[in-house]
Amino acid sequence: MKLYIKQKVFSIGERFYVRNEDGADVFYVEGSFLRIPKEFRIYDMSGNLLATIEKQMFRLLSRYDIQTEHEFVTLKRHFTFLFNRFSLEGLDWELEGNFTSHEYQLIKGERPIMSLTKHWFTWGDSYELNIEHSEDALLCLCIVIAVDAAVANDGNNAQAA
Repeated sequence: MKLYIKQKVFSIGERFYVRNEDGADVFYVEGSFLRIPKEFRIYDMSGNLLATIEKQMFRLLSRYDIQTEHEFVTLKRHFTFLFNRFSLEGLDWELEGNFTSHEYQLIKGERPIMSLTKHWFTWGDSYELNIEHSEDALLCLCIVIAVDAAVANDGNNAQAA
């Protein structure tokens, strides 16, 4: 299964749609604007809330709590000098790859769960998620959004320093 995320460059309300490989909208995501802590909500196209992603406050390194109907997972950023490293608590999946370049994958043991690729040279950010099993789509989407927010937040903090 493939999902596509296309974020608009000047989206103040941080609302964007997630499409399937047929081009149909399957989810929409609303990010909080000027809210502390930062929060994202994922809805189906009928307007039903499916998941929330909330940044934990007062942390030196980014942490995001991801909650769906059946899962509660925490994405943790770890300190390294040369590259971003993330782990997941509450789930036996691992993240590997280059997070800054948006080229990474989720794996469970030796089995790939999802791979993410960023499409460069497009207006706004465009991502392609290749998900092995459709039942993992929502959780994979949530993890991608949390990683993207953590990388963007850390980049903004580095520029402000």
